[in-house]
Amino acid sequence: MARFKVPAIVVAVLVLALALGFRLEHPASGFKTALGSPSSSVVITKKADTYSVGDKVVVKSASEELSPLLGQVTAITGEQYSVTNGVFLETISSENVKGKMIVVLPFLGYLLGIVGL
Repeated sequence: MARFKVPAIVVAVLVLALALGFRLEHPASGFKTALGSPSSSVVITKKADTYSVGDKVVVKSASEELSPLLGQVTAITGEQYSVTNGVFLETISSENVKGKMIVVLPFLGYLLGIVGL
């Protein structure tokens, strides 16, 4: 019974986190962190109704090879967000914003890359 306790707790925490609106994203490009590139990390995000200038967000880029992209909101115009990734600025509609970054989990992206996610 004890050997099933830890996996059961992990599954319960993941289900609760998903129910509360938290999501895991594996960015393909965007801001680099002190611990490496965004493709080597996993980002925990939470969807919001609106975002503010300065928020770090994960978005669906117009370029498929750059998507999803980890960037920062620099301007807001109606339902459009200007998001920079440190190299270029891209205008994103609100429906393409996946969520606000809560925390970065470094190096877990390597594992996801190995299994193809």
